[in-house]
Amino acid sequence: METRGQEPWRDKTFAEDFSGGVYAAQQGLRARLLDRATVRYTRSRDLAAHMLLQLDDLPGCWSIATNWLRAELGCQRVDTGFGTREARDYFPGFAEAKDINYDVPSFGDGRAVDNRDIAMQAMWLDPRPLIFADIKQDSRIRMRLRQRLSGARTKSKFAWALRTDRGSYGLICADWTEHFVPWESGLYDCFEQTVTDVLCPIIAVAREIADRDPSILNGASGNSPTLSKGGSFKASLASLTGSEIEVARLVAKGLSYKEIARIRRRSFSTIDHQLRSIRQKTGVSSTSVLVSLLARADLA
Repeated sequence: METRGQEPWRDKTFAEDFSGGVYAAQQGLRARLLDRATVRYTRSRDLAAHMLLQLDDLPGCWSIATNWLRAELGCQRVDTGFGTREARDYFPGFAEAKDINYDVPSFGDGRAVDNRDIAMQAMWLDPRPLIFADIKQDSRIRMRLRQRLSGARTKSKFAWALRTDRGSYGLICADWTEHFVPWESGLYDCFEQTVTDVLCPIIAVAREIADRDPSILNGASGNSPTLSKGGSFKASLASLTGSEIEVARLVAKGLSYKEIARIRRRSFSTIDHQLRSIRQKTGVSSTSVLVSLLARADLA
């Protein structure tokens, strides 16, 4: 069994990125992925920028990614999970996005998938994403997994491992439940390039941050401010600058960082810096918690 320091998903460049804290990790990834034009699929550059703004909110970061990818591929479900090839079981559903226009069942319902299945091992090991064009006819899928996929109404599937230079650390799957995956559509390149260039490096770092601060996965730490009788969170808002208050108002309305940057006529990095300052002054541990508390603080 691997020790914590030997986990294969840990990127060898992470220590350099994270040595100065979350902001330094964020800036390092931005320089590597965006400034150096590493991201090949043009439309996923915006995805990378948006994910980087939520780098210290792993569930939120994954939610952005799965919803974007589902919409871009036109599939009905995208689901993800963390794990390793050597594990006996794989648990899908850490993050899942579904097409609201259809009654799409969840694949990650808390039940494990037998990770020793030939098709599962292929997902972990293949150097390129797997295409399962027709689940019912694909000879690579054994009966037990086929029944699980059929129960989730999967007709076609893309599947691949999330990996860094040190190995695989999770899986991501895109499922078509209402029709088969279209051929000659460019969807395969979109999936492969987005997973490789954007999801693999960003999620690896986001998970490291979450591992260092488990409260991120629980929404907030036990010391996070609340709107209780003491009103500590509301009181802390008084320390914000006028510009920070305006940004906070837009966050409270549920606007995306991209929309806030456009409205404020500022860059992503400026908005990110202001949001980090707001979080530091209010003592909130994650962006998702900040949004919730701002909404309840009646800043409109």
